[in-house]
Amino acid sequence: MESDLPHAAVGICVALSIFDNWTAFSFRALKKFVFILFAVPVLIVVFLVLTKMRWKFSKPVRPPVASQETVATNVAVTVESTSGSVRSVRSPLLLGETILRDYANTNLPPENDLTLMSRLMENSLLLLKAAANRPLSANEDWADLFRGKNAAREEFLPAQHVAFNPQGQLVDRWKSPLFFHALGGGRFEIRAAGPDQKLWTADDIHRNADGSFRRGPDLTNAPASLFR
Repeated sequence: MESDLPHAAVGICVALSIFDNWTAFSFRALKKFVFILFAVPVLIVVFLVLTKMRWKFSKPVRPPVASQETVATNVAVTVESTSGSVRSVRSPLLLGETILRDYANTNLPPENDLTLMSRLMENSLLLLKAAANRPLSANEDWADLFRGKNAAREEFLPAQHVAFNPQGQLVDRWKSPLFFHALGGGRFEIRAAGPDQKLWTADDIHRNADGSFRRGPDLTNAPASLFR
């Protein structure tokens, strides 16, 4: 029995050695597994970040698109046309510009010009109550009112409008000053000299206060109401 003890001791040593080797191997394997377990997600995240950065920097840069700006009211904008001339553009249109949009339009009869002018006169008096009490009879009186020389400083027409001549008078399509005749009570007659540019001739265009037009022999004579 004593002879079996050395063999048992050797067996135990061998077993312990095998256990130690297995334990060391298992610990190293466990370390590798834990490292791989944490390293793989980190590598995936790094890969995704690098891919996103690469896509971002490789994406072509588009020039910024200019946003549409709102044009302030009553602002004059200077633009240059293709011919090189500079003109002034107003936005939005004044009330008088809107009413007289077709003024002196040769595709329309000349009577239309006096109708539009009468419409502008009526609208301006409605907006400017104080002006209704002023004696507005002369061409220059209406021209000043339309250009903003009124108590409210309300501008109805720009000074460069086709309805004005260089002297600031209101003119017909043949560039002759219009004749205004006040009848009272906010009623007015308007006369244009016509193609011959002379008043009280047969080609005159006369608009009565009620909107009708005077024609024929009556055109060559001044209305009796003018001398009252």
